[in-house]
Amino acid sequence: MTSKSVSGSVVFPPRGDFFNTLKARVDAYFHEHRVEPTGNWKLYAKTLLGYGLIFAGYISLVWFVDSLWAALLAGFALAQGYIIVAFNVMHDGAHGSYSKRRWVNWLAGATMDFIGSSQMLWKQKHNQLHHTYPNIDGKDDDITIGPLMRLSPNQKWYPWHRLQALYAPVLYAMLTMYLGLFSDFHKIVTNKIGNTSLQPKAGWELPWFFTHKLAYFGYTLVLPSFFHPFWQVLLAFVCVHAVFGLVLSLVFQLAHTVEGTDFPLPAEGSNRMPDEWAVHQMNTTADFAPRNKLATFYMGGLNFQVEHHLFHRISHVHYPALSSIVRKTCEEFAVRYLCFPSVRAAVAAHFRLLHSLGRRPAYASPV
Repeated sequence: MTSKSVSGSVVFPPRGDFFNTLKARVDAYFHEHRVEPTGNWKLYAKTLLGYGLIFAGYISLVWFVDSLWAALLAGFALAQGYIIVAFNVMHDGAHGSYSKRRWVNWLAGATMDFIGSSQMLWKQKHNQLHHTYPNIDGKDDDITIGPLMRLSPNQKWYPWHRLQALYAPVLYAMLTMYLGLFSDFHKIVTNKIGNTSLQPKAGWELPWFFTHKLAYFGYTLVLPSFFHPFWQVLLAFVCVHAVFGLVLSLVFQLAHTVEGTDFPLPAEGSNRMPDEWAVHQMNTTADFAPRNKLATFYMGGLNFQVEHHLFHRISHVHYPALSSIVRKTCEEFAVRYLCFPSVRAAVAAHFRLLHSLGRRPAYASPV
């Protein structure tokens, strides 16, 4: 089977009554409750928690651990700090929803630079390409892992995909290391994200990219090597990022690559998608564990992925309240609203999809 990915522009039909009605109701919610759509004290408290775990874990690892168990505990705390900050601080900041102030949003988004990747690249890869074109192969870089995995029925099948549900966690654990050590540099050198050219960069952005990369490698690998054998430093680096990458990958996969979501393409010979943008978001996105407050706290509201995709400039702290508005409006307009009751159910749906996509399609040619 050959790939059916999209390489050119994609056009959605004009906005219809569904999203106009939904947006009006969401705007009315904020007006009636007299709250700002950006972050609040809950988000700021999570910011302190996340950074507290990062600094406590890092300082302990470099200067205070004296046993394997202490190192494991400190490394776990560091990884959890990275996760909480990435889901809650970086994600809202990069979307411009952390604060009303633009410079605060930039600082919050720059957490991506602090933990090894690039806010500049993330904004185009995630904010623009993924949020505009979820599950459209060739436009959404989040479902493109090359020949190693098949995350869409429109992608080429290879024999090893039969086992992808088994080896996927290993690849997921490598995500943040892959971004920080290879993928970001590859995008800069090729000036592309998938099939899409990078946007023109401001004069300071490229120097900043290399400066924060050097700073990251300095505090994660170079500085600790003055106090510990390099092999121990490297092992801690890999273990922390394995936990970080696995959790990050899995949570984002549960939003789109699960049973029940669609992987639409433009009509053949056309660049026009079948559904308007908002309906496309509903058909390609899923919520999960909506009543699990711990999951919502930990994942930065990304279990309310439907609400996030429809209103990504609204902070995640408001998504639980907005979900009832979205669900009611979907019922009125007969628009599908996919929601799994628990994290476990969503994980199971993801791995069932991996297993299904790993089967050889009836029309696939030998590789």
